[in-house]
Amino acid sequence: MLATLWSALWSRFAGWIAAAGVALAILAAAYSRGKTDAAAKQAQQRLESINKARKIEDEVDRLGDADVRIGLDRWMRDGKR
Repeated sequence: MLATLWSALWSRFAGWIAAAGVALAILAAAYSRGKTDAAAKQAQQRLESINKARKIEDEVDRLGDADVRIGLDRWMRDGKR
């Protein structure tokens, strides 16, 4: 009788442990996927920033000295160099 009771309790307990294990596995997979997605998004943003900087550098390289000076004058607070 005690063995039957123990077997029934263990069966129910094992079911709850299995359900908790599945829930933890789902949470771990979601966390891992979110971390991977965030890293991919950050890499994409970094690539876009690099491309933007490269375009600006190319644009400045194509300008003459006078045009660069005029462009930089717009950034000065009092208009003086």
